[in-house]
Amino acid sequence: MVAGRIADNSFVRWFKRKFLTGLLVLLPTALTGYVLFRFFRWVDSILKPVTARHPYLDIPGLGFVAVIVIILLAGVLGGGFFGRTLFRWFEGGLEKIPMVRSIYVAIKQVSEVFLKQERTVFKEVVLIQYPRPGIYVIGLVTSTWRFRGAGGVEQDFVTIFLPTTPNPTSGLFLMAPRHEVIASDLSIEDAMKMIISGGAVVPPGHKHAAGGPEGADGA
Repeated sequence: MVAGRIADNSFVRWFKRKFLTGLLVLLPTALTGYVLFRFFRWVDSILKPVTARHPYLDIPGLGFVAVIVIILLAGVLGGGFFGRTLFRWFEGGLEKIPMVRSIYVAIKQVSEVFLKQERTVFKEVVLIQYPRPGIYVIGLVTSTWRFRGAGGVEQDFVTIFLPTTPNPTSGLFLMAPRHEVIASDLSIEDAMKMIISGGAVVPPGHKHAAGGPEGADGA
């Protein structure tokens, strides 16, 4: 009896361990495939009004290819003088509409920050203490600013974008005195990986580099 119970418990533990391992292996792959499939179906349905009138154009993947072609054409046009002039005229029209202007400008700025190849908006990665002393967060420097008070006293500030986890397109705008900002050798890409993963993805060579706030202050 005792031996049978031990064997049953061993089997249950083995089954539970292997089952959880299987979930860890399959779940990310299955969810990623599902998300990509839904995205593909959504993009592919862009030609549905056309294929409803012309059934012979109802080819799987044609809508997806059409979207890629449209994006490429916009990129080609936007890189030329005529295209830039046309888009500038279009933007000028949108910016004259009160509600549309706010939405368009916000989306455009966020898109430029995260899609521009030069990545000129974010200068470097820094650490600052937020929301209280002793708690450190990763910030992305956007510019520097010299503030002059009413008494004529000047102070240098660093303007920082503080991304949120797991969606780095939203965040906070902070201004910190230069002497309170800790420089980092992290790249923008590595910092984004850490932020999106909630700290689970740490760049090689940085995993055990710092021993906490004291180690960071000493950097």
